[in-house]
Amino acid sequence: MFSFELTMAARELSRRRLRTALTTLAITLGTLVIFSMNMLLPTILKAFQSNILAASGQVDVTITHRTGEAFSRTALNTVRRVPGVSAASGSLSRTLNIPDKFYGKANVSALTLTGIDPATAQALRTYNVSEGRFLRSDDPLSAVITESLAETLGLGVGDKLKVPTADGAVMLKVVGLLPARALPGNEEILITLNQAQKLLDLTDRLNSIEANLDTTDTAQRQAILDEIKADLGDDYTLGGLTGGSELLGNLRTAQTAFNLFGVLSLLMGGFIILNTFRTIVAERRHDIGMLRAIGASRRTILALILVEGLVQGVIGTSIGIALGLLAGRRHHRP
Repeated sequence: MFSFELTMAARELSRRRLRTALTTLAITLGTLVIFSMNMLLPTILKAFQSNILAASGQVDVTITHRTGEAFSRTALNTVRRVPGVSAASGSLSRTLNIPDKFYGKANVSALTLTGIDPATAQALRTYNVSEGRFLRSDDPLSAVITESLAETLGLGVGDKLKVPTADGAVMLKVVGLLPARALPGNEEILITLNQAQKLLDLTDRLNSIEANLDTTDTAQRQAILDEIKADLGDDYTLGGLTGGSELLGNLRTAQTAFNLFGVLSLLMGGFIILNTFRTIVAERRHDIGMLRAIGASRRTILALILVEGLVQGVIGTSIGIALGLLAGRRHHRP
């Protein structure tokens, strides 16, 4: 019995080639919309979350030693291995007390020297360079400073900045300027982490780790934090965004919106396919009437239509999944 419906379906599909091609195209399009969008949405959501945190200057977790002293770089590797940590970066920061008249008439009593890993730090924070460029991992004795500090010291991109260290003054080349500091506190000098460790004689040491998590769910975040605490031990202190913070609430709202967008893409793809088959059935009323007139039962006609839909569905879905996978991989950014 099934061979009869299959034979009739094959004849109908080959006889109406244009309609068959357009129907298969509609199925392909619907599948493409569903598959590609729901493949891309998790990546888009993670990128959106990272960008919002970076632009706001906040991170999910800040880790320091409970004594305030520097600690081994192995702690950073421990944090990165924890499932649920999407990005982590270590830094080394020290306050430099500036001797009187060290910068001539400029009134600067203290500066903060901060060593960062340029590659991983930019995954956590946004550094809006207004002039010049940002640090590179292989930069030798280079620095990025704020416009306000540059104005105070009369410096520009390409000039040398003198900073005091335990081994004497060191000259740093200013390669970029950041917007003026808006918050109270010492002006900050950014250099590469390797250079900071050398200047401060703290080889392979950090005094802060910042990390972002890949979820906004309160229970999952707490589970990740608990695992970080368990892996690091009691010598470390964790801070960062709390479960009730406004920023975290906004991120949850954005996640809900993205999930809704995924549902809408599913409904849109399903509507395209459903509407296509409804149109086909409506156009074939005359053919269905002829089959009924020569004795075909309702069951036979229904089976014929379902078999045609199955054949076209398999072909269209396979092509749609392949194209959706291609589109998702093409636009995916790790």
